[in-house]
Amino acid sequence: MRINPFTCKISRLRSHLNSQAVKFSALAFLPEPASWAAPLPDFSKAAINQRIKIGAHVFRICISGVQRSVPWEPDTHLIQIGVFYGDQPLTAMDLGLRTADACSNVWAFLTNRLNETVVQFYSPRPRPTGDLNPRLGCWGPRPDLVESGLAESDCAIAVVLGLSIWQPGASPPFDDGVFLEALRDTVVECLSYWVVLAQKTAGPQDRNN
Repeated sequence: MRINPFTCKISRLRSHLNSQAVKFSALAFLPEPASWAAPLPDFSKAAINQRIKIGAHVFRICISGVQRSVPWEPDTHLIQIGVFYGDQPLTAMDLGLRTADACSNVWAFLTNRLNETVVQFYSPRPRPTGDLNPRLGCWGPRPDLVESGLAESDCAIAVVLGLSIWQPGASPPFDDGVFLEALRDTVVECLSYWVVLAQKTAGPQDRNN
């Protein structure tokens, strides 16, 4: 069954993403409520599945292996990343971040750092279509926050991402494990930044899991 591409719309991040929504086709899904932009990835066999504690917060980081046979995206490597807080995918709002500026700030930091890590390991060339390489896609706002009227808020976007890397002309890493560990370290760095910023700006509704 073909999975249609979906779009990650981060309202105040478009200047960081060449002023365009980014798309990619994804695979390895489990059934999830239809309110998600697409079924969530299956992280049951993730290459990295690690719990970390930052301050008072405990996160679970899941990173898939490098997927090389991506349906309808030839010559592409795909990596899926999920960060969970309690039993749900993390959002900036879970840490107490509420303002548009704060949430766009943390998302810009995360997406830029992930892009830098991929470029460091792959040295990818631009796609002939002019699309970004790598491309980043996400699953959009978490359904429970959509029901609370936050569908358009960057603070409600779940940290469930995919990185799509077009291969022609690139120099893929020899060791997938080293690359995936670097992605994990990048995610940890970004989560630390999210927590620090939340401590400076969050109100009393911040929760610990």
